[in-house]
Amino acid sequence: MKSESLHFRYIEWKTPDEMHFTSLQWKSKLDFINDENRFFEDMLKEYMMPIVKSPLFSKIQDLVGQLSQSKEVSKGLNETVNEHSRRLSRLIDNVDQPKEARLYRQEHKRIMKELNQFLKKYKRLKREVFENVSLALKQQKQKRLIA
Repeated sequence: MKSESLHFRYIEWKTPDEMHFTSLQWKSKLDFINDENRFFEDMLKEYMMPIVKSPLFSKIQDLVGQLSQSKEVSKGLNETVNEHSRRLSRLIDNVDQPKEARLYRQEHKRIMKELNQFLKKYKRLKREVFENVSLALKQQKQKRLIA
């Protein structure tokens, strides 16, 4: 497994408008993840019987717990991004504050790293949920065909 170190040096050159646009993109991604989480919850409720009868039940139960944690992390990131956007509007109003601008850019970089790590973990979790639920459904279908 390779170690990735992400470098975001270009943030120092971003304008406030570009950082605002990036924040809007973050909000959009987090909103989409919240919608996906609702979809996963509905899917797991709908296919509960095949899952309960499957030997994969404990694995899927663990994934449900991870989805719940993911939902909480997403909520926290969403609040962080909203506060970050509000700070940007205050920063734009007070034009000549280089120290504030530097701190804001550092915070922007930190949030970007957190969000990238979260998205990477979430994609892995999403893939595992689909693989395990589809495997449970296939196993149930095979049992019906045999019986």
